[in-house]
Amino acid sequence: MRAQRLTTPARSLSELLRDVLAVQAQDVTAAGLAVRARTSGVTPADLRAALDAGDVVRTCAMRGAVHLLRREDVGWLVGLLGPVNVARSRRRRLELGLTDEVCARALGALREVLTEPLTKPEVVARLADVGVPLDPATAAPAYLLAYAANKGVVVAGESTYRLLPRADDEPRGVAELVRRYLRAYGPATVEDFTAWSGVPEPDVRAAFPFDDLVEGKHGWQLPTTDATDLDGTVRLLGPFDTFLLGYTDRTLLLDPLHAPLVQTAGPHIVVDGQVRGTWRRRDGRVVVEQLGHIPVSELDVEVESVLAWI
Repeated sequence: MRAQRLTTPARSLSELLRDVLAVQAQDVTAAGLAVRARTSGVTPADLRAALDAGDVVRTCAMRGAVHLLRREDVGWLVGLLGPVNVARSRRRRLELGLTDEVCARALGALREVLTEPLTKPEVVARLADVGVPLDPATAAPAYLLAYAANKGVVVAGESTYRLLPRADDEPRGVAELVRRYLRAYGPATVEDFTAWSGVPEPDVRAAFPFDDLVEGKHGWQLPTTDATDLDGTVRLLGPFDTFLLGYTDRTLLLDPLHAPLVQTAGPHIVVDGQVRGTWRRRDGRVVVEQLGHIPVSELDVEVESVLAWI
């Protein structure tokens, strides 16, 4: 929990994303809840302002999923993961009529029309004006914008798209991504990293920095990884939180007896690094389903914080 900043909250979005690298963000509200659980003093307005300013962006990264990233990390991550994501989604693009030729023309057109942040419908309309029509009733606009994101052309804000400023980041390989992953998720296995990153397993095993790491009972970790103190910390984690999604083997975090009762994608209630319940919002309230002991006073504080953020 400490490595994911769940017991030692970050004081800013930049500090958080420096340490955890990315927050899953296909749903902006869910991403905000992940930020809330890992920061102190950061507000929804701060997140919106960072997205509007481009200091934090939403773009395709691990597994092709949309994540929040620091602007400083976008260039090298897209350079590393973009080709993998583009290749993986090609069949679906072709089914939608997004041939390689259409996609290439669209990239040039996007550079022409994105003179300002635009919503998805506005992007579709502008592309049609310059000869790249997309059917808004299909998934074609979403897949084209994902393609452009994986090509390093566009990034998203809260609800708009903009051109990605040119970055002079030096290329970084899989080994660097492993280190950044283990900084937040270690100890973890090669299989955990492969599933989290979406990098093909042969490429992972060829580049995994085994000599730089320490192997323990539960997987690989950085030499400086500290053990987490158990202090009764309670956190309400929203949908798509990476707490469980960062691993394939979740037995340390979730009692196998409770696994059938818990959706991997959340929402979860975590106490001392273990899932002890689930929650949902209903009629303006937070409804809790307990799977184990949850300190009531800590839970009440978290519920108030979640409702204030939402």
